[in-house]
Amino acid sequence: MKVINTRLSTTLAGAALLSLSNSAFAICDGCVVSAITEAQLTLQTAITSLGSSLSTLLNEIDTDIASVGSKMSNSVVQAANTQREMALEVQRQQEMDRVARETELPIDPCATSSSNYALQAVRGAASASSSLRPGGTHVGYTPLDKALNSPVPAVEASRRASASIHADNYCTPLELQLGYPGCKASQMPDGDADVDSVLIGAGVPGKGVDLTFTQQQQDAARAYARMSIDPQPPESITKAEAGTEVGKLYIAMQKAYQANMSSAIKPLNDLIGSRQPFNGSAQLIQDLKQSDAAAQYFSATASSVAKSTGTMSLAELEDFEAGRRWRNPYWQVEFAALADPTKLMRELVFTTAFLADQTHVHVDLQRQTNVLLGQLLASNERGADRTAIETQLQRVRTTNAR
Repeated sequence: MKVINTRLSTTLAGAALLSLSNSAFAICDGCVVSAITEAQLTLQTAITSLGSSLSTLLNEIDTDIASVGSKMSNSVVQAANTQREMALEVQRQQEMDRVARETELPIDPCATSSSNYALQAVRGAASASSSLRPGGTHVGYTPLDKALNSPVPAVEASRRASASIHADNYCTPLELQLGYPGCKASQMPDGDADVDSVLIGAGVPGKGVDLTFTQQQQDAARAYARMSIDPQPPESITKAEAGTEVGKLYIAMQKAYQANMSSAIKPLNDLIGSRQPFNGSAQLIQDLKQSDAAAQYFSATASSVAKSTGTMSLAELEDFEAGRRWRNPYWQVEFAALADPTKLMRELVFTTAFLADQTHVHVDLQRQTNVLLGQLLASNERGADRTAIETQLQRVRTTNAR
C-alpha cells in the first residue's frame, strides 16, 4: 500500500505541472507532448497497480470471511453432534433404567437360596453315602453296628444277629401277637425289612413322608439295606488262614463277590445319604423363611426333623424346590399380585435352571443303572455257564494232557 501511495502522489504531481500555463512550455511543444504521454502512462500504471492491489486485498478479505464462516459452521456442527450424543446417552440410560425396573424381581430369597446351597447339599449327600461302607459311620445300636462294621462271622452267627436286631427294634404287631420270644413293641415295625425305610422313612403304617431322616430312621434304613442286599456275606478268615494258598484263593473269590455287592448296595446308600441333613441347611431354612409364601409352604410340607432341628437333607431340598411353585397356593397368590410378564420370564429362567440340574442328575443315575445292568448280566452268565465251564475244566485236567 505504501508503494501504491508513492506512485499515486508522483502521478498527481505530474498532472499538476501540466496544468501550468501553456506559455511556460511554448518553446517546446514536443517536450510537452512527451511529458503528457509519459504522465499518462505513469498514471495508467499506477491505476492498474492500484486495481490489482485492491483486488488482492478484496480476495484476502473474502478468504478471511470464508475461513471465519467455515469455523463457525464447524462449531455449529460440533455443537449439534455433542447435543445429539448427549441426547442419545440420556435415552440409553433411561432405557436401561426402564429395563432394570421391569426385570427386577420382588425380594424373594426363595428364588435363589436353594441354588446357593445346592452344591453343599450334593457334596454332603455323596460324602454321607460313601461313609456308609463297611468300617465307616457307626450307629448307636451296638449289635447293628457290629453287623455293619465288624469282621463277618459264620453264616449262622450272621443270621442270629439279624434275628436279634429285629426283635430288639423292629418287631411287628403281628409278631407280638404271635408271642415271638424277645420281641419288643416298636414305632418302626419291619424297619429292617420294608422298603419304605429308605424311601419315606421307617415308622408305623400310614405315616407321612419324611425326606430328612432322624438318627433312628437312618439306622433302620441301613438295617434294611443290609438285609435286602447281603444279609450273610462271606465269612472273614483268620490271619493264619489267609496266609495259606487256599486262603489266598478264598480271599480272591471273596473280593470278586464283594465287587458286585458294593455296586448293588450303592443306590441304597445314595438314597440314605440324600436323606441325612447337610451342613449349611440351617442357614438355608432361615433364608427361605424370609419369604412369606416360602415360609408358609415350608410350614405345611417340611419334615418333622426339618421343623424341629432347623436342618434338611438334599432330598427334602430338591422336593421343596420342585414343589414350592406348582404345589404352593401361597406362591401363586403372591406372584400374581407382584409379577408382570417380564418378571414371569425371569422366574421361568430360575425354573429352567433347576430342571437342567435335575436332568443332569437323571443322566448320572442312568449311568449307574447301566453299571448295575452290566453286573446283573455278568452274574447271570456266571450262574448259567460258569459251573459248566468249571466242570469241563475238571474233565480236561483228568486227561493229564500237557
